Amino acid sequence: MNGSPASLDAAAMTNASAEIVRDVVYGHGLVHRARPGGPVPRALKLDLYLPARHAHAAPRPALIMAFGGAFHRGSKENDAFEAEGGNTSVADYCLRFARRGYVACAIDYRLVTEDPEPGTTPVVSAPERIPTSRTDVVRRIMNLPPATSDMLWRGIEAASDDMAEAVRFVRSRAAEWHVDPARVALGGFSAGARTALNVAFGEKVPVSAVVALSGFMDRADLQRHLSGFDGGPAVLLVSAENDLDYIAEATPGLVAQLRAAGLHCELLDVPGAGHFYQADAVAVHDAHGATTVERAMAGFLRRTLGG
Repeated sequence: MNGSPASLDAAAMTNASAEIVRDVVYGHGLVHRARPGGPVPRALKLDLYLPARHAHAAPRPALIMAFGGAFHRGSKENDAFEAEGGNTSVADYCLRFARRGYVACAIDYRLVTEDPEPGTTPVVSAPERIPTSRTDVVRRIMNLPPATSDMLWRGIEAASDDMAEAVRFVRSRAAEWHVDPARVALGGFSAGARTALNVAFGEKVPVSAVVALSGFMDRADLQRHLSGFDGGPAVLLVSAENDLDYIAEATPGLVAQLRAAGLHCELLDVPGAGHFYQADAVAVHDAHGATTVERAMAGFLRRTLGG
């Protein structure tokens, strides 16, 4: 199917006050880089979450989200890893925000295990500095040997290329999907949050806001990307009290860097939680006090996107 909601035929379903269109192809990416004969293309897909009765509405803000899984696992349908404490999936966030009036997209992207082509727009300058504490754990869960820094780098670069392509695709469908192209936000959890930051700052894809749920960016890379950057998106950085070591260590510095660059940056702490937490988890906003993760996201998007 072509993904146009004009008909919303059998491929769409109604879920409470949102309509979902599955498996819209937004592009293609090369995988199996070392394959004899060269890499092959594979379809990149997204699930589109539309507010009910969207067809005659004024253009709405859009939220494009990428799933978590250490660039090794997870999917646009489900990245809730209950065995490790439980978290709200990106798909669930998209449904929740479609019910709030956003056009939301949960995107697929290429993974490290597919040996993807890294593209020509590098966002990571030093692969040897990529943190491995989480990917080592996930690869053990998947019965895989430790990854090399080059393998991880290729996966991170491919993911950022894919999300950048998804943004361009959504904007190309703005009229059909009743999206305001000037009010597009990126988001994600863990690897997906890192990808959203990489797209907004490394790929320099113009968006209005970024919601990073336990995201990470090397501070040297961020400084490099900010150099000569005229403006930039507002950012909500979410981290848990007992988050991954490199996220807990980097987040305060990232906040300081973004604010020093003149960008609007909000910080949300999830006390008592580890890397995995729910949308309704109690959280503390650095300016607005006690809230929940979802309410903080909604307030941030309302302040930065309007509507």
